[in-house]
Amino acid sequence: MKDDIQEREQETAGAAIDTDELNSIAAELAGEEQQEAGGELAERQGPATAEVIYPLISFGCDLGCPNWMIQDAEKKALADGYADMIDKYWPDGIGAFGVELNALLMTAAIFGPRVAKGIPAREKPKAKEQEGGTQADEG
Repeated sequence: MKDDIQEREQETAGAAIDTDELNSIAAELAGEEQQEAGGELAERQGPATAEVIYPLISFGCDLGCPNWMIQDAEKKALADGYADMIDKYWPDGIGAFGVELNALLMTAAIFGPRVAKGIPAREKPKAKEQEGGTQADEG
């Protein structure tokens, strides 16, 4: 009976050691996961989101509201604010959308100045003469 008690004590002592070891290992793994999660943004390659969207914001401000004369510092503040929001919803960055962003920039760069100047995309159709010598309404 004494041997049984000693065996149970040894089993209990061994279980305590195992529990401590398990807790220690779990704490180490949790620390490694946090380090990995924290390092994702640091490991992300390419320019910062604010640098990517700044040209879009700047061009949009210059094209959409030139009379407001939005300053460079204000544009940078807008880019930083929107970059934080974008990073929240796309933590891997918007680098995956590089092709799309480039297409938007090129479209805005080509069409934007023409739209801003009020240049029509097509010539207005010439009024056709109807019977009786009157011109058709243009629209």
